Amino acid sequence: AYVTTSPRELEKLQRQSEMILTNCAACAAPLGLTLGKKCGRCSTRYCGPACQKQHWDGGHKDVCKPIKKGGGAEQYHADKKYQEAVAAAVEKCADDTKGQTCY
Repeated sequence: AYVTTSPRELEKLQRQSEMILTNCAACAAPLGLTLGKKCGRCSTRYCGPACQKQHWDGGHKDVCKPIKKGGGAEQYHADKKYQEAVAAAVEKCADDTKGQTCY
């Protein structure tokens, strides 16, 4: 069994990945490749201290260390999406092969 992603879903995922690289993590303001402030631990990008504080209070503090350990925000989120896709594929395969023995 194959898990398919529609072109619309692929476009949405691509926009999200581009945002991680070039937009403020809190308000999504465009930062380009050089502007903005970075988290001192994981390098997540912000347009300024107010957005950084808002993001921290909104839950970034719970994922900051895993992001750093995972190689940065881009890699962390890519790995998370990959794990979700694998889980969906495994579930779909299990549904397709009910009653069969897998070796």
